[in-house]
Amino acid sequence: MVDQESRAYRARRAFSEPDPDPSGAKTPTPAGPTGPPVPPQPLVDDETPKPLYRDEVTPPGDGSGRPAGYTPRPELEDTATRSINFAPRRPPRADDEATTVLPRTRASGRTRSRFDEIDEIDDFETEGRRGLGQRTKLALLIGAVAAVVVIGLAIGYAVLGIGADPTTAPSASASVDPNSPPPTDPSATATEPAGVLLTDASMLSAAQAAKLDADRNWTIELTQRGASDDAPVAACFGGDAVEGQPVPQQKILQVLSSNGKQPLNALHEATAYNTPEESVQAFAVASRTLGGCATPGAYIAGGRVIKGLGDQSTGVMVKVVDGNKTASHTVVLSRTGRVLNVVDVNSPGRAVKASVVADTVAAVVAGQCTASGGTCGGTVSVKSGPPPLGGDEPGFLATGDLPPVGGATSPWTAAPIELPEEDFAGSGCETVNWATVPAEVRSARVYLLTDSGKSYFGLNEIVLTMENPKAADALVAKIKKDLESCKDRKLTATVSKPARVDGVGARNAQVTGYTSTVEQKAGEATSKFRVGIVSTGTKVAYTFCNSSGDFDFTNGQWDTVAVRAGERVTQVT
Repeated sequence: MVDQESRAYRARRAFSEPDPDPSGAKTPTPAGPTGPPVPPQPLVDDETPKPLYRDEVTPPGDGSGRPAGYTPRPELEDTATRSINFAPRRPPRADDEATTVLPRTRASGRTRSRFDEIDEIDDFETEGRRGLGQRTKLALLIGAVAAVVVIGLAIGYAVLGIGADPTTAPSASASVDPNSPPPTDPSATATEPAGVLLTDASMLSAAQAAKLDADRNWTIELTQRGASDDAPVAACFGGDAVEGQPVPQQKILQVLSSNGKQPLNALHEATAYNTPEESVQAFAVASRTLGGCATPGAYIAGGRVIKGLGDQSTGVMVKVVDGNKTASHTVVLSRTGRVLNVVDVNSPGRAVKASVVADTVAAVVAGQCTASGGTCGGTVSVKSGPPPLGGDEPGFLATGDLPPVGGATSPWTAAPIELPEEDFAGSGCETVNWATVPAEVRSARVYLLTDSGKSYFGLNEIVLTMENPKAADALVAKIKKDLESCKDRKLTATVSKPARVDGVGARNAQVTGYTSTVEQKAGEATSKFRVGIVSTGTKVAYTFCNSSGDFDFTNGQWDTVAVRAGERVTQVT
């Protein structure tokens, strides 16, 4: 088993809680939501593994931004009654006709982007706000249907009662053979029609789940055959039905639970298709769904590149926010022959290592591969990398890349891609005009957090294709220098030292750059901004957000967003 984690020399990891401000500067915009640290679990790593690095110095003795160390395993204990909460399902979509926005004729003299047609929105500027014109335009569109798609947004979790109370324990669904009653014991072997590809022996067993943590007692709580609207689903798979998904020949869902103060739950869904070609198509659709993660409250904390597991495999680390609780999900998607497997290991604390989950899935695949006509053996390796290709616009951030902040759990909304605006000033420190900076291709997009209301909390992303890698690196260096010299040029500015971040994109492309926090004071008011700039090859990805009240990213979250933008540009040519 090879778990190739990237090198760890950064002082702060992705999606960690925010570090204290060493400058002591006071600002009316409080930091993002925080909470008490969760006790570490064995065989687990932090919220987000190590695709990013920072080399800014943390004050001695201050470990708030550092990875938590491991402690001895807590005493195991049995629990009488417990619920298994997997990923939420996306609420039904509103009527498309009620939300359609017709495109306006393009202004003359404006150059087309290489991306899809640009649907422009009528101009509407908010006085006094820097670089938020596009966000307020997008907010007006969202507001028109807010009563339908925002207010009353409910996150549906599949809750399975577990324990000694027989009235709360889930029962197995009907067998593939409608004339054959289901077993009363969910761990019992069901009668299967002759010739079926999947049986109970094909599913993740309690003995195989011991690979996740051998010191726990694992129990099969649910075995369900066929599709069901109220069945639990893996993280990122709770959205609408995806176009192009082949009709399966057979489907079995199994849920397992374990004991302990910090219980782990595992969901395994196996789907068999009529032909290998259909299973290949199903993997592509499922991978795209996982890479977009367009479900309320869920976001991708990190991607995993998996090799040697079946015919095709991929994985992600996902966070699912439910009120003041955040669950960590490690999801591995794998195909062997005609069978597609999705395994989601859910932890209330730190995420279980993807390498451990992949090793567990390998044991399942070994029992399926011969009958399904797939690949059986191989050395499984897992390393950090980009999430699977996802989102509605490849090359740009997917909405599932952006975490909910300020207590909001509604999905992010993205505007159409357009050219950078002439009057976009960013934080006020950058000395470039994004609309005229020398580049072969310029594209921009705005993302708005629906629940932010009049705060118009959002994110700007600008993607440039430069003449060559040297020009791309030079632009990153220029923005870094602008940030470093900003307080000398603008007496009202307070700027954090640019922190180096990097990661790995598609085809092992290196992503490098910097992030910084800028505060601009105007009278009694102070505005806070976050800036990210990274390059990879000839591509440059610039990210910018305005903090407003409780709506703000943590430093670790912002590092990951900045690098994720760079990872995404490597997924297109």
